[in-house]
Amino acid sequence: MSEFTTADLCDEDTNIQIAEPIFNLYGEKKKFMGKIRTVIAIEDNSYVKELVNTKVDGDVMVIEGKGSTKCALLGDNLAKKASENGWSGFVINGCIRDSEIISSIPIGIKALNTMPKKSNKNNAGEFKKDLNFAGVLFQEGDFLYSDSDGIIISKERLI
Repeated sequence: MSEFTTADLCDEDTNIQIAEPIFNLYGEKKKFMGKIRTVIAIEDNSYVKELVNTKVDGDVMVIEGKGSTKCALLGDNLAKKASENGWSGFVINGCIRDSEIISSIPIGIKALNTMPKKSNKNNAGEFKKDLNFAGVLFQEGDFLYSDSDGIIISKERLI
């Protein structure tokens, strides 16, 4: 992964979106970037699991959980599998669990919070939909850059 900071990318490019600072940072990687893959998963992580099992080259999964804090959409087992399958990171409009274990997995995760309860498994969700939260539009195929300062989105690859 190329070195970058979201602050420098913001200074260099005005054709970007900047997400509202509503996320906490989890995972061993504090900086991640990649092509966006979207999934809607409202209190059911079946579609997250399906997408995690896809081999990718540094993609970032953006999960629309509608801000629910009733259950976690990602835990240590899926985070580990995602890392093994080439995922760079996750941005989750919802919660994760197993945060202490996840802190040692080489993946970047931004999520609203933690919740120990696992999600439902009713095979409910959708792939490849435009997602709108944190004041930005996440679209399949756009590029996401995340570090300790924030998240930015660009139509084009910046680095």
